[in-house]
Amino acid sequence: MNNFKIRFFPKFFFITTLLVMYSSFACDSENENKIMNEVSGYVVDVESLSLKQLKSFELIDQNDSKFIFIVQGDLGKFSPSHMREHMLLGESVIVIYRTENGINIVESVNDLD
Repeated sequence: MNNFKIRFFPKFFFITTLLVMYSSFACDSENENKIMNEVSGYVVDVESLSLKQLKSFELIDQNDSKFIFIVQGDLGKFSPSHMREHMLLGESVIVIYRTENGINIVESVNDLD
């Protein structure tokens, strides 16, 4: 019985190590496949979840193409009121985003002017 434990442990350790390495490589490859895009333009609509959290916004670029962006998380100083300020004053923003399943998800927003 004791001999079984000694032989079993190295195999268990080896298999566990392989599984951990495989899962870490799989996570890295998912992050590498995310292609970031950038567009600048004017905010034309803002939708908020609360006073401090954006839900989505629309942007029109210099070619009159409309982009709808979904916000997941905090964008720092770009609260709903700050985005509405950009919309009312006609100040441009730069949006860094990724597209997942046809949905534009915001990574960051910066002032252009």
